[in-house]
Order: sequence, then C-alpha cells, then structure tokens
Amino acid sequence: MSADPLKVASAVGRTAREVVEEWVAEPLSTSLIPGPSWLSRLYPPTTASDDDVRQFLEDNEYYVEEVRELWLKDLLSGSLRARMTLFWHNHFVTDVRKYRYGALAFKYVQRLTLGALGDFKAVTRGFTRDGSMLYYLDGRFNRRSAPNENFARELLELFTMGPVDRSGNPNYSQQDIEEAARAVTGWSMNVRSSWDAYKSSYNYDSGQKTIFGQTGAFDQDDLIDLIFEQRGSEVAWHLARKLLREFVHADPSDELTEALADRIAYHDFNVGEILKDLLASEAFFDPNYEGVRIKSPVEYVLLDITAYVGAPQDDQLVLLANALGNLGQDLLSPPNVAGWPGHHAWLSTDTLPQRWRSADSFLNPSITKIDYSKVMAAYAGSDATHPAVDLALNLADSVLAVPVELVEVPEITQPFEGDLDQQPLPAELLDGPSQRINLVKLFLGSVPWYEWDPSQQSAWIMVRNYIVALSKFPEYQLS
Repeated sequence: MSADPLKVASAVGRTAREVVEEWVAEPLSTSLIPGPSWLSRLYPPTTASDDDVRQFLEDNEYYVEEVRELWLKDLLSGSLRARMTLFWHNHFVTDVRKYRYGALAFKYVQRLTLGALGDFKAVTRGFTRDGSMLYYLDGRFNRRSAPNENFARELLELFTMGPVDRSGNPNYSQQDIEEAARAVTGWSMNVRSSWDAYKSSYNYDSGQKTIFGQTGAFDQDDLIDLIFEQRGSEVAWHLARKLLREFVHADPSDELTEALADRIAYHDFNVGEILKDLLASEAFFDPNYEGVRIKSPVEYVLLDITAYVGAPQDDQLVLLANALGNLGQDLLSPPNVAGWPGHHAWLSTDTLPQRWRSADSFLNPSITKIDYSKVMAAYAGSDATHPAVDLALNLADSVLAVPVELVEVPEITQPFEGDLDQQPLPAELLDGPSQRINLVKLFLGSVPWYEWDPSQQSAWIMVRNYIVALSKFPEYQLS
C-alpha cells in the first residue's frame, strides 16, 4: 500500500527495526476513538411507548453509521494500531446487521483497538463475553439446559487454531466443541439495563467437562487457558498464516509460516512484539513478495489517500463509507463468520470499474480536500532541476506496488514537446527504461517539461489526471 510521503521521509536512513519499534510504541501517545455522546443511551424500558421504541431504533441507525465514520477517521491516521483493527475485524468477525446496536458496534471497535497490538490471548478471552459476539453467534442463548455450539465451534475453527494442524491432523473433536460450549454457557445481555454482558449462575453449566483430554469444572477463562496450553503450537501456526497473508503473501510457504509461528510462541502471543519481528524481517522486504496481494477496498480507498497528503473532512466520511460498501467491504458487516476471503475475491467485473470511479472521485479536491500544492512539494522538491519529471516518476514509484521497470506502461510514440536542444531532458531518463519515459510522457501530454509550472491551476489538474491514469494500472491494485 502507499504511505504518507512525510512518514516515508522520516524512515529514510533508519533501520526497519527502529521504524517498526516506533510504530508499535505510537499508541502509547495517541488517544482512542472518542466515545459518542449517545453511548450511555439504553434500549427503552418495557414501559416505554411504541413511539419511544421506534424513535430509538431510528436513532440507532444513525449511531451505527457514526461508528463507521469514527472508525474510518481513525484508519485514515495511518497508524499501525488502526491498521491492525482492520486485521482483527476480519478475524474476530461479528456483523452489525445481526446485533444491530450502535453501542455494541462502538464497544466492538474499541475492543479491537485496545487489543490491536496487545496480548492475543487476552483479546480472545474478551470475546467470550463481548456483546456483539454474544448476539452474532447466539451465545446469549447458550444455557446449561440447551447448550449452543456456535461460538465454541468458531472459537476453535476460526479464532484460535483452525480445524487441522500443519500436518493435516484434526485439532479438536466434536466432543471438544460440545464440552467447550458448556464452558461458555450462562452469558447474556439485557440492553435495557447495560451494554455490558453478564453471567447468570443459573444458566451456567458448572459441571465437569473434558476438553482436549483434560477434565475439570472449566469455565470460559479456563477454556481459553486450555486452548493456549494444550494447542498453543497449533494456534501459533494458524495466526502466523493469517498474519503472513495480510502483510507478506496471499499464499505463504510452510517454511515462512513455521518461522513466524516460532516467533509467536517465543513472544507468548504478544502481537506488538510479533509485528516487530514480522515487519522488520527479510521476508517482508523480499522483492519476490512485492505486489503479490490485491489491496482490500479499505487499503485502496483510504490508505492510499495518505499518499497524496489529503484526507476527507468529517462530513465527507459518509461518502467513503458508502464507497467501501460498493467495493465489497462494508465495515462492521463482513459477509459471514469467516470474514472477507480477500485477495482475488476483491476484484470482479463489477468492483474493478467501481475502483476506477472511486479513485476518480476521491482525487477531486472538492471531495477529499486534497491540497495538490502539498502533493507537488512532496513528490518534486523545490531543488529539483526537472520537477515535472521527478514528480511523474516519484508518484509512480510510490503508488505502484512493483518496480516501475516491471510495469506494462503503454507505449507513447509521440515525442516530447518543446525545444529539447535548449532545454534537454535528463540523460538518465532518455537512456533508461522505456517505462519511465512513457510515464513522463503520460504526465506531460502536450506540455513541454520546462513549461510545467506548479503555481498554475493547470499543474494540479495534470497531477490529478495523471494519478487517475495510474489508478487504472493493474499494479495500482496490488500491495
């Protein structure tokens, strides 16, 4: 994905480890998403009128949208913590279309944010009593008299270890699921009194359970302990594959997975420490892994905006939220408990043209308030001898996921305009790869390079049109 050029500049000359250490430490000095004023408003009491209930439900629809917009604003910060909330959203999946309430949506995002770079075991434990999860996987109906296996099954299959180990052997049995379901009985919600879950001793099964061959009167906390004690290696392998798919390669090798699983176990599932190793690793910087993932809509629409030193205003976040829904990634509403499949599934004959239209729209300064003077200053410094050339090439290097020399840039046979004898282009451009020559031609069109003036309105229009053209390159869709 693209990055804010100012952040890139701050990393130049430093080791990858130093930069990643700074990213991981950053949340200590940044605030959480502020709680909305309506967060304490509860579902109307049983004595409330039909009109009061109807009004609450209408207002609640706006609350849900506000949570989306607050989260989008946080994602636009470009912080590693914000980026990891997106990762965990596709791991600990819930869907607001089922649990409905804006307050539960906000508490869900807050849980993801607080645990984004923290203890994976603690975050997993928290989701055994999370309100949105209790609604989504029917945990609030899980009682000793009628155990519901939905959460227990997904806890093992998706949230922790996966159905099979690295050798293809089952990680758990149907009996393990049934007994695990008994361990998490008794949790429920009363949204008229609180947005927090509570545990009913009457509905909790306090009897003996046998899970992974261990027997005891296990509750939900004991269950999480058992998973990490008895299946820790399998959990590390499962998490390693998901992290590698997110940050390195859509189909990581067993060798890469094993190496990261070892580091996960070494760090005892501390996500911040794990990411320090992963994002500073040779694999993360391996040229063979450049451009091997297709950007998610959030990466495409939001994170790439930071490459142009721009961000939408608060009242325009709703446009971004709608765009993400059109592109197939409606935040808070994954398609199912397995989340978005990602990679090739992001692109179709419907979504690719939508991406092009989105890029065209969001590069309009009246929508995202992009200051193109900052874009031009960031990608072609004041000391540049050929600013138009530098701008065209630096932008392409920044937003295309592979080296420009590997990009299939359309051939432009028309020669450069102007008097090149008196105002020659750089020899390294003319003697270099044809891709770079054609990119500069694509940017300049019929304008001689020496007549391009960043102070003129036509300059930012040329920059905008150039980025729109780049957004249609296949390599722009990759990360």
